[in-house]
Amino acid sequence: MQRKRQSRPLTAGVWAGAATVPAIVAVWLAGAACSVAEPALVPPAHAPVAAVRKAAGHAVPPMGWNSYTGYSIYVTEQELLKNIDFLSAKLLPYGYDTVTVDNGWFLSGQGEGSTMALDEYGRPESHPHFFPHGLKYTVDYAHQKGVKFGIWLLRGINRRAVAENLPVAGTTYHMKDIVNMKSACPWAGAPWWNYGVDMTKPGAQEYYDGLVKKYADLGVDFIKFDDIVPNPGEVDAVVKAIGKCGRKIVLSLSPGDDINVAHSDAYQKANMVRITSDIWDNKGSLETAFHRWEAMQNYAGPAAGSFLDMDMVCFGRLNVVNKDGGRACKFTQDQKRTFMVQRALAASPLMLGGVLYSMDDFSMSLFTHPDILRCDQNGVIGRLVQREGKIDVWKTPEHGNEKNGWIGIFNRDGAKAVTVEKGLKDLGLEPDQPYALRDLWTGNRLPVSGRQRFEIPADGVVFLSYGQAPQQ
Repeated sequence: MQRKRQSRPLTAGVWAGAATVPAIVAVWLAGAACSVAEPALVPPAHAPVAAVRKAAGHAVPPMGWNSYTGYSIYVTEQELLKNIDFLSAKLLPYGYDTVTVDNGWFLSGQGEGSTMALDEYGRPESHPHFFPHGLKYTVDYAHQKGVKFGIWLLRGINRRAVAENLPVAGTTYHMKDIVNMKSACPWAGAPWWNYGVDMTKPGAQEYYDGLVKKYADLGVDFIKFDDIVPNPGEVDAVVKAIGKCGRKIVLSLSPGDDINVAHSDAYQKANMVRITSDIWDNKGSLETAFHRWEAMQNYAGPAAGSFLDMDMVCFGRLNVVNKDGGRACKFTQDQKRTFMVQRALAASPLMLGGVLYSMDDFSMSLFTHPDILRCDQNGVIGRLVQREGKIDVWKTPEHGNEKNGWIGIFNRDGAKAVTVEKGLKDLGLEPDQPYALRDLWTGNRLPVSGRQRFEIPADGVVFLSYGQAPQQ
């Protein structure tokens, strides 16, 4: 019963300390001692990792965990509590502060024949099959652990609510007065298949107001709205509803199969906007993220607190609810590094997946890597500096100070390692400026004169920080 989608291209136009050190070696070439004698590196974001988000002084990408890649649409109350415990104890100090239950939290069971629990106004309710104590019990448990709680919702009105013509809460209108049957979700099947809402009709905004208010009253802090990216009118309706609900709620728009630049004003009203289809542990997903990042690298959303979402981090145990007990993430360690550095340089929200309490040490070392977190929480979308064959150089400046920042040199060849030589200009830096460079995998400071040789594994990445060195 997993959701099935066809990935679609972007609409024409573009918006104006790891546990194991990778086999990346930087060798100083072209002779000459460093022109600046032993400069002290000036790394971006000196603050301890735990304080980066609070001290930023500007909007930062959301961080947390989502149940979907680990549990598909069948996560139980018990499993949510175990992941909440782990996040609270191990990851909350690093800024991961939200647990989100994805699709399926309202189902009556697993497999064919399951139904969807609705209230008298056609709004999803938790079912005792998965939540024997009710959803609010889990929400309150998360809050007691210092963790925020999020839910998944699908745009529009459930078709059963339309068939029964249930009332719109707080109004004299009913579902058939506001439904748009020509705007049905193209990929979600029964029992949670929805029609869209005709936002020109009286009662339409009130429907979304009541929907959001219901979950705000439960204490929900985060809403992932699916099938809504292509529908800016309903995005606006949800944004207005959140503004009225009396609770601060982070809004995530999904999925990113059909991004349209003409709708950017609506997107920027949300905290997160998906720019990819569902991302999984394969080479195709790495390439999807690169393509969408490049197309959206000039997105102006971060200034308004809106960030490009590259979907969940699919590490650890995946799909554990399957009959075979699920499987381990198929990414190599180098692919995992690339995956995380993509998101850090793009300021993508870090929404972890998999099963947290059984997560492998290497993945955890990336989730808590101070430079990955500092770069990501810097809140600036990096841009492509140079492409030579399958080698990309991307650079992200520090917020408010372009003299400092981060650089990723990616080998997008999944079959073989490569050796490349790069000078400062190739890295997007001014050749005549006194920079200090550091390899963030090894911690080693690098020379800046001449050119340097980097050996990069297949699907690997060199991750650097740069800073303006003091004049001598």
